[in-house]
Amino acid sequence: MSEILVFGFKFAFLALLWVFVWFVGAVIRSDLFGRRVRTAAAPVPAEVPAASGPAKKSWAERRAAKRMPTTLRISQGKQAGLTMTLGDHLKIGRSADCQLILDDDYVSTRHARIYRTTTGYMVEDLGSTNGTYLNQERLSAPAPFTPTDTLRIGRTLLTVEV
Repeated sequence: MSEILVFGFKFAFLALLWVFVWFVGAVIRSDLFGRRVRTAAAPVPAEVPAASGPAKKSWAERRAAKRMPTTLRISQGKQAGLTMTLGDHLKIGRSADCQLILDDDYVSTRHARIYRTTTGYMVEDLGSTNGTYLNQERLSAPAPFTPTDTLRIGRTLLTVEV
């Protein structure tokens, strides 16, 4: 083989190596920072200001609070059987800043969140790559999350219990 041909092979190999490094860097960057896609129709819950003293709740509010789910259970996946108490909000993903960290390759760093409203809990997808499914339908906007619903995030199934 001539030296020019060997030089051409070396140059082509080096170019392919750089293309591969660029591709891996792009995948890592998108996984770390994620896509932040939000729909315009998605309502953002308002923060409730802290009251100076205990607020009196109406009879209807106390009755609704009794029926609200209190526990989130992982029913299928690597962490099946894990239960967690629901609070005002719960961020789900693989990131350390999430309250529920799922050990699942199909879960984004910040995948979804569950938050409480006056009528019950809502679930919202946070622009995840693989999507969040409520009763086998992909979420495009926040939706109510009740004890009769099943939430799928990656390969993990979640339910709420009263």
